[in-house]
Amino acid sequence: MNKRVLAVSAACALGALTLSACGGGSGSANGEVTLKLVAADYGDNGSNSPSPYWKDVAKRFTATNPKIKVVVQVIDWNDIDAQVKTMIQSDDMPDILQTGGYADKVADNLMYKAQEVLSGKTQGNLIPSFAKAGEVKGVQYGIPFVSSTRALFYNKALFKQAGIDRAPQTWDELKADAQKIKAKVPGVTPYALPLGPEEAQGESLIWELGNGGPKGR
Repeated sequence: MNKRVLAVSAACALGALTLSACGGGSGSANGEVTLKLVAADYGDNGSNSPSPYWKDVAKRFTATNPKIKVVVQVIDWNDIDAQVKTMIQSDDMPDILQTGGYADKVADNLMYKAQEVLSGKTQGNLIPSFAKAGEVKGVQYGIPFVSSTRALFYNKALFKQAGIDRAPQTWDELKADAQKIKAKVPGVTPYALPLGPEEAQGESLIWELGNGGPKGR
Protein backbone atom coordinates (compact mmCIF):
# COMPACT_ATOMS: atom_id res chain seq x y z
CA MET A 1 0.00 0.00 0.00
CA ASN A 2 1.30 3.46 -0.85
CA LYS A 3 2.47 5.58 2.04
CA ARG A 4 0.15 8.47 2.80
CA VAL A 5 0.54 11.75 4.64
CA LEU A 6 -1.40 13.30 7.49
CA ALA A 7 -1.87 16.96 6.61
CA VAL A 8 -2.06 19.33 9.53
CA SER A 9 -3.29 22.62 8.17
CA ALA A 10 -4.56 23.08 11.74
CA ALA A 11 -5.89 21.21 14.97
CA CYS A 12 -4.42 19.64 18.04
CA ALA A 13 -0.89 18.78 16.96
CA LEU A 14 -0.35 16.23 19.73
CA GLY A 15 -3.56 14.44 18.81
CA ALA A 16 -2.54 14.42 15.17
CA LEU A 17 0.78 12.82 16.06
CA THR A 18 -0.84 10.22 18.28
CA LEU A 19 -3.46 9.21 15.78
CA SER A 20 -1.10 8.99 12.83
CA ALA A 21 1.48 6.89 14.60
CA CYS A 22 0.15 3.62 13.21
CA GLY A 23 -0.20 4.90 9.67
CA GLY A 24 3.27 5.37 8.24
CA GLY A 25 6.83 6.00 9.34
CA SER A 26 9.83 3.74 9.19
CA GLY A 27 10.03 0.80 11.60
CA SER A 28 12.75 -1.38 13.12
CA ALA A 29 13.02 -5.01 14.21
CA ASN A 30 12.33 -4.13 17.86
CA GLY A 31 9.04 -2.45 17.00
CA GLU A 32 10.30 1.13 17.18
CA VAL A 33 8.84 3.59 14.67
CA THR A 34 10.24 6.87 13.39
CA LEU A 35 7.84 9.49 12.09
CA LYS A 36 8.90 12.46 9.99
CA LEU A 37 7.10 15.73 10.72
CA VAL A 38 7.62 18.61 8.31
CA ALA A 39 6.24 22.01 9.30
CA ALA A 40 6.23 25.49 7.81
CA ASP A 41 8.20 28.30 9.43
CA TYR A 42 6.16 31.52 9.28
CA GLY A 43 8.60 33.47 11.47
CA ASP A 44 11.01 36.07 10.17
CA ASN A 45 13.86 35.35 12.60
CA GLY A 46 15.04 32.76 15.09
CA SER A 47 13.13 34.31 17.99
CA ASN A 48 9.69 33.62 16.50
CA SER A 49 10.41 30.35 14.71
CA PRO A 50 7.97 27.50 15.49
CA SER A 51 10.85 25.01 15.64
CA PRO A 52 11.04 24.95 19.48
CA TYR A 53 7.28 24.36 19.64
CA TRP A 54 7.34 21.37 17.30
CA LYS A 55 10.41 19.88 18.98
CA ASP A 56 8.67 20.16 22.35
CA VAL A 57 5.55 18.48 20.95
CA ALA A 58 7.70 15.65 19.55
CA LYS A 59 9.60 15.30 22.84
CA ARG A 60 6.43 15.10 24.92
CA PHE A 61 4.82 12.69 22.47
CA THR A 62 7.81 10.33 22.54
CA ALA A 63 7.84 10.50 26.35
CA THR A 64 4.31 9.10 26.29
CA ASN A 65 5.02 6.72 23.40
CA PRO A 66 8.65 5.54 23.90
CA LYS A 67 8.75 3.37 20.78
CA ILE A 68 7.72 6.23 18.49
CA LYS A 69 10.38 8.79 17.63
CA VAL A 70 9.42 11.97 15.80
CA VAL A 71 11.99 13.70 13.59
CA VAL A 72 11.10 17.36 13.14
CA GLN A 73 12.04 19.42 10.10
CA VAL A 74 10.93 23.05 9.95
CA ILE A 75 11.18 24.75 6.54
CA ASP A 76 10.68 28.40 5.56
CA TRP A 77 7.13 28.84 4.26
CA ASN A 78 8.45 30.27 0.99
CA ASP A 79 10.34 27.04 0.28
CA ILE A 80 8.29 24.29 1.93
CA ASP A 81 6.08 23.38 -1.05
CA ALA A 82 9.05 22.95 -3.39
CA GLN A 83 11.01 20.93 -0.84
CA VAL A 84 8.06 18.68 -0.01
CA LYS A 85 7.56 18.08 -3.73
CA THR A 86 11.20 16.95 -3.93
CA MET A 87 10.70 14.69 -0.90
CA ILE A 88 7.73 13.03 -2.55
CA GLN A 89 9.62 12.53 -5.80
CA SER A 90 12.51 11.03 -3.82
CA ASP A 91 10.15 8.67 -1.95
CA ASP A 92 11.07 10.38 1.31
CA MET A 93 7.85 12.22 2.02
CA PRO A 94 6.78 13.22 5.55
CA ASP A 95 4.31 11.27 7.66
CA ILE A 96 2.86 14.51 9.00
CA LEU A 97 2.85 17.74 7.02
CA GLN A 98 1.87 21.16 8.35
CA THR A 99 1.49 23.58 5.47
CA GLY A 100 -1.14 25.44 3.51
CA GLY A 101 -1.79 23.42 0.35
CA TYR A 102 -2.73 19.78 0.01
CA ALA A 103 -5.35 19.38 -2.76
CA ASP A 104 -2.68 18.27 -5.24
CA LYS A 105 -1.60 15.53 -2.83
CA VAL A 106 -5.19 14.36 -2.49
CA ALA A 107 -5.34 14.01 -6.26
CA ASP A 108 -2.24 11.78 -6.10
CA ASN A 109 -3.80 9.64 -3.32
CA LEU A 110 -1.09 10.64 -0.85
CA MET A 111 -3.33 11.82 1.99
CA TYR A 112 -5.24 10.24 4.84
CA LYS A 113 -8.84 11.31 5.28
CA ALA A 114 -9.41 13.16 8.55
CA GLN A 115 -11.84 10.48 9.70
CA GLU A 116 -9.09 7.88 9.35
CA VAL A 117 -6.83 9.60 11.88
CA LEU A 118 -9.17 11.56 14.15
CA SER A 119 -11.71 10.25 16.62
CA GLY A 120 -15.31 11.28 15.99
CA LYS A 121 -15.18 13.41 19.15
CA THR A 122 -12.08 15.29 18.01
CA GLN A 123 -13.38 15.78 14.48
CA GLY A 124 -16.70 17.05 15.80
CA ASN A 125 -14.90 19.55 18.04
CA LEU A 126 -13.29 21.39 15.12
CA ILE A 127 -14.64 24.81 14.15
CA PRO A 128 -16.95 23.91 11.22
CA SER A 129 -15.71 26.62 8.85
CA PHE A 130 -12.09 25.62 9.49
CA ALA A 131 -12.85 21.93 9.03
CA LYS A 132 -14.65 22.67 5.77
CA ALA A 133 -11.62 24.57 4.51
CA GLY A 134 -9.74 21.26 4.72
CA GLU A 135 -12.15 19.48 2.38
CA VAL A 136 -11.64 18.34 -1.18
CA LYS A 137 -14.86 17.40 -3.01
CA GLY A 138 -16.74 17.19 0.28
CA VAL A 139 -14.19 15.00 2.08
CA GLN A 140 -12.00 16.43 4.84
CA TYR A 141 -8.28 15.78 4.53
CA GLY A 142 -6.67 18.83 6.10
CA ILE A 143 -6.82 19.22 9.87
CA PRO A 144 -6.96 22.88 10.95
CA PHE A 145 -3.99 23.99 13.02
CA VAL A 146 -3.62 27.73 12.59
CA SER A 147 -5.55 30.58 11.04
CA SER A 148 -4.82 34.23 10.37
CA THR A 149 -6.88 37.35 9.94
CA ARG A 150 -6.14 40.04 7.39
CA ALA A 151 -6.51 43.65 8.44
CA LEU A 152 -7.86 46.57 6.40
CA PHE A 153 -6.19 49.86 7.32
CA TYR A 154 -7.57 53.28 6.51
CA ASN A 155 -6.33 56.84 6.92
CA LYS A 156 -8.69 58.71 9.25
CA ALA A 157 -7.29 62.09 8.21
CA LEU A 158 -7.96 61.42 4.52
CA PHE A 159 -11.43 60.09 5.30
CA LYS A 160 -12.17 63.30 7.21
CA GLN A 161 -10.94 65.42 4.28
CA ALA A 162 -13.29 63.50 1.99
CA GLY A 163 -16.22 63.91 4.38
CA ILE A 164 -16.36 60.24 5.36
CA ASP A 165 -17.11 59.59 9.04
CA ARG A 166 -16.65 55.82 9.36
CA ALA A 167 -14.70 52.91 7.89
CA PRO A 168 -16.37 51.03 4.99
CA GLN A 169 -18.41 47.99 6.02
CA THR A 170 -18.88 46.41 2.57
CA TRP A 171 -17.01 46.29 -0.73
CA ASP A 172 -19.62 48.64 -2.22
CA GLU A 173 -18.95 51.16 0.55
CA LEU A 174 -15.19 50.78 0.05
CA LYS A 175 -15.63 51.56 -3.66
CA ALA A 176 -17.84 54.58 -2.91
CA ASP A 177 -15.39 55.89 -0.30
CA ALA A 178 -12.45 55.45 -2.69
CA GLN A 179 -14.32 57.44 -5.33
CA LYS A 180 -15.01 60.24 -2.80
CA ILE A 181 -11.36 60.37 -1.77
CA LYS A 182 -10.22 60.43 -5.40
CA ALA A 183 -12.59 63.31 -6.15
CA LYS A 184 -11.97 65.39 -3.02
CA VAL A 185 -8.33 64.67 -2.15
CA PRO A 186 -6.27 65.06 -5.39
CA GLY A 187 -2.99 63.20 -5.75
CA VAL A 188 -3.94 60.45 -3.31
CA THR A 189 -4.29 56.78 -4.26
CA PRO A 190 -7.65 55.92 -2.62
CA TYR A 191 -7.16 52.16 -2.35
CA ALA A 192 -4.18 49.84 -2.62
CA LEU A 193 -4.26 46.04 -2.81
CA PRO A 194 -0.86 44.47 -2.02
CA LEU A 195 -0.04 42.00 -4.76
CA GLY A 196 3.69 41.56 -4.32
CA PRO A 197 5.53 38.35 -3.38
CA GLU A 198 4.22 38.56 0.19
CA GLU A 199 0.85 36.74 0.31
CA ALA A 200 -0.34 37.84 -3.13
CA GLN A 201 -2.46 34.70 -3.38
CA GLY A 202 -4.08 35.44 -0.01
CA GLU A 203 -4.91 39.02 -0.94
CA SER A 204 -6.37 37.90 -4.29
CA LEU A 205 -8.54 35.29 -2.59
CA ILE A 206 -9.84 37.82 -0.04
CA TRP A 207 -10.77 40.17 -2.89
CA GLU A 208 -12.60 37.44 -4.79
CA LEU A 209 -14.47 36.01 -1.80
CA GLY A 210 -15.41 39.45 -0.54
CA ASN A 211 -16.59 40.50 -3.97
CA GLY A 212 -18.96 37.62 -4.67
CA GLY A 213 -16.32 35.18 -5.94
CA PRO A 214 -14.75 35.07 -9.41
CA LYS A 215 -18.20 35.21 -11.09
CA GLY A 216 -19.13 38.32 -9.15
CA ARG A 217 -16.25 40.43 -10.34
